[in-house]
Amino acid sequence: MAELQTSPMEPVMKPVMEPVMEPVNVPIVAIGASAGGIIALQKLFQALPANLPFALVVLQHLPPGHPSGLATLIAKWTPVPTRAATNGARPEPNCVYIPSPDDILTLENSVFRTRPAQGGGRRPGIDTIDAFLESLALHEGRRPIAVILSGTGMDGTAGALCIRKAGGIVIVQDPLTCLHDGMPLAVIQRGIHDHVLPVGAIARQLMTCSDPRYTRPARSAGYAGVMSGTLNRIIAMIRQQAGFDLSGYKPSPLFWRIQQRMETRKVWSFDDYACLVEDDPVELEALVRGIPIHVTEFFRDAEAWSALHESVLTPLVGTNAEKRPIRVWTPACSTGEEAYSAAMLLDEIVQEDNAQRDFQIFATDAAPELVATASRGLFREDALAAIPAARRAHYFYKAGGALRVKRFLREKLVFVPHDLISDPPFSALDLVTCRNLLIYLEPETVKDVLSILHGALRMGGFLFLGKSEPYQLDGQGFETVSRQWNIYRKVGPMPGPERKITSQRPGSSRATQARSALRVARERFDIPSVLIDDECSVLRIYGNTENILSPRAGEPTLKLTDLVPQQWAGHLHLSVREALAEREPLTLTNLRDRVTGEDSMSVRLTPLQTSTSNVWDRLLVTFIREPHARERSDADDADDPHAMRSSPDGAVNVDWKDQACISREELEASREELQALNEELKASNEQLNESNEELNEANIRLQQNIAQLAMQSRVLQSGAVMTLFLDQDLKLRWFTPAMREVFSLKTGDVGRSIADLVPRFEDRAFLKDIDDVLQAAEPREAAVRNNENKHYLRKIYPYVSEAGAIAGVAITFADITARTRAEVALRRNQAWLSAQKDAFQAAMNGASLDRSLGILIRTLVSQADDDRRCAFYIADGNVLHHVVGMTASYARCVDGFRISPESLACGLAVAIGEPVITPDVLNEPRWQSWTWLAQQFGYRGCWSFPVETSEGNLVGSLAMYFEKPRAPSAVDLELAAAFTQTAGIIIWRYLQSV
Repeated sequence: MAELQTSPMEPVMKPVMEPVMEPVNVPIVAIGASAGGIIALQKLFQALPANLPFALVVLQHLPPGHPSGLATLIAKWTPVPTRAATNGARPEPNCVYIPSPDDILTLENSVFRTRPAQGGGRRPGIDTIDAFLESLALHEGRRPIAVILSGTGMDGTAGALCIRKAGGIVIVQDPLTCLHDGMPLAVIQRGIHDHVLPVGAIARQLMTCSDPRYTRPARSAGYAGVMSGTLNRIIAMIRQQAGFDLSGYKPSPLFWRIQQRMETRKVWSFDDYACLVEDDPVELEALVRGIPIHVTEFFRDAEAWSALHESVLTPLVGTNAEKRPIRVWTPACSTGEEAYSAAMLLDEIVQEDNAQRDFQIFATDAAPELVATASRGLFREDALAAIPAARRAHYFYKAGGALRVKRFLREKLVFVPHDLISDPPFSALDLVTCRNLLIYLEPETVKDVLSILHGALRMGGFLFLGKSEPYQLDGQGFETVSRQWNIYRKVGPMPGPERKITSQRPGSSRATQARSALRVARERFDIPSVLIDDECSVLRIYGNTENILSPRAGEPTLKLTDLVPQQWAGHLHLSVREALAEREPLTLTNLRDRVTGEDSMSVRLTPLQTSTSNVWDRLLVTFIREPHARERSDADDADDPHAMRSSPDGAVNVDWKDQACISREELEASREELQALNEELKASNEQLNESNEELNEANIRLQQNIAQLAMQSRVLQSGAVMTLFLDQDLKLRWFTPAMREVFSLKTGDVGRSIADLVPRFEDRAFLKDIDDVLQAAEPREAAVRNNENKHYLRKIYPYVSEAGAIAGVAITFADITARTRAEVALRRNQAWLSAQKDAFQAAMNGASLDRSLGILIRTLVSQADDDRRCAFYIADGNVLHHVVGMTASYARCVDGFRISPESLACGLAVAIGEPVITPDVLNEPRWQSWTWLAQQFGYRGCWSFPVETSEGNLVGSLAMYFEKPRAPSAVDLELAAAFTQTAGIIIWRYLQSV
């Protein structure tokens, strides 16, 4: 089948001859997190003990090319050493390992291996989290543990399945505690988990699970067998439907693809999806077509092709004394890029050496649709980016906006459907190229496939596996030609008995025969339908379509638009594109039936999502003929004056008078007249046909323009775009619904002057900027704020007509509230840090305590947007003394407050070691005897925060006073925590120096 690949670049792996290390005995815990995972990771690490009996690997989705600060954060949350998971590093207990965002991490031969994730590309089935979990499941060390935290999508589900099948443990964060519950729910809904816990409880459970005496909960112990049985059911149905066997493939990639279909169909139980596939042939068809992942490219890994050119192809062309054709086989050819690459390289070598040599390349794949696509040799221009211009011009020509391989090269290749695992192989081959396929097969199947490829090669033939296939074949009937690129030469038989693949094809039981007969019956007698791709190519026919589809004269084609009646073609082609774009079924009615000649046909277009990349690229086209009773009457010739009638005795009576009126000359004249009239009718008909074709083309273009305008209108009306248009007289001509956020607009306001409309934002330069844009034709922009404290970026652009004159202005608003608040918070944080730095510096330079703490007081007041007053107090034994902040008269009133549970807020905070928040002192019973103090100095709200050192010694307090009742916000609490920590250090230093 087509290559089940993982990313646009093959894994960077070390030579296969490196020494094999002993398995790691330390348990390994892999933690997968995505969106919202930082908060969960912080809680998890803060709950873990300081000494861990296992190694922790943290896997988080981050874009490549951007530095990660995760290691720095984790180092703040836990004393456990944090290390980078580099290539070749060996995991150790009581360490946290973090891979680079630019790498995909795996565990191989007891050490970490990394390969680049160029461009952030991920191929289905092997993702950042899944790749490591799958490799960890293959590890022979202690029982692996997987933890799935907050995140969107299904990342980690396929890897968790591998961990469970390997006897490992899967722990999932409770979805109710997740910021994003997609990843945990994907595991829970498939029953792969052992524990569902809050983050804090996960830390305790990890310590329990790392104990060798841990026993899995009984409720999930039998999961692996159930999942394997269900997966085998689906594989059997695929084998029966598509004819290729997936039983030798690793379950993780297959399971990943099945998950995508489950997400699409909203089926959350694996067993339920198996039942759906059994009952719904269309879903089975969609699954079958979504399994092959044909990610390939021309001359992938240029260095590998250089090695193949120098060490294999050139010797093959020059040293074959028999001058027989060179035979090459590319199994799992996908869409043909690798096979065409080999053909181009061979042709160039033959031309350079002037060798009278021929060659033939067999390109096979288990998916007939891919084989058909590859045989056409038609590629988009961007797919040929790796091919130099000279080579492209020599081997390709442009056709319909794409590039096609020239016929002389296509004739060198033979494309046929072929299942490498179950079908008989080719023989007497000089070269087999099989890259990025074996890594997806089970170990026993790999041995079988290598035996088949060995048997297909002639003695001295070459096997090209690529750098991602680390199989040591020296001494296995091969010798190494290139260790880096895994190129081998056949030098003898493989040791041991000959291995043969035993395909588990369906037997000839009555049940199997009944299912096959049912499928044939559906295809023959169901409602006439065809399955097509996004290029209108017919992939499968259901029911009887012989009176609907018919080939035309000329080169055979499978294009549906060439098989239906000609008058359908334009409308059908446009509707196919619309159905795929909108992802909604469409029905075409009143189409001319070529059998009855009546407008009684309907065509139903049902789009299908059949690939793993969320692309809608299939359509089920159903033909519905409406029954009509067409009454027909025999010609009544009773009124024909020239009719011959029979007498009762059978004799024919002839009207001789009428017969004499028709002479031979009149007949000849009539015949010539009719012939001329017929020629005129033919010419008129041709003109009408040409006009009809022009009208059809114009109609198609019109429909496309209408569809494009409708799409643009839907986007603008969706609520995400805030735009209005004014003409030269500054009158409103058009606006999007989202503009009601900044103007009180309604439909009747169209035609009113912009000066008459009341804005919901503050912008004094608004009308002036509009005039400036109309006069100078240069855009203007400004940041504005509305009455609800939301911020917008307002832009005004000139609208230029086709004649080049300014016809009005377009005004747009973009919500920048989050950005503005972030900028304000950044400036505030910078001011906080600057104040803390200045206070520390003053203290270090010997400044007095009131001067050092006064810097903090001034920042507390200046950075607030209210009327607060602040003061610091220092503890002297069991009493408090005012240091700085309030007036001298207030200080005299409060100096000497006792630090006790009965004290006021500033003393109580020190006594209990916790903040004392009093939103309104007049409503607080504790303040009843001190309300005179609050009234005298004009405050109602009072907050007090204890000041303590890093060793936990309480040395004073920070108090904030407000004229009106008020409770603190999160920013207030954060500010107080930062400044009391700084004050604690300064006061402690002062006490040590006294």
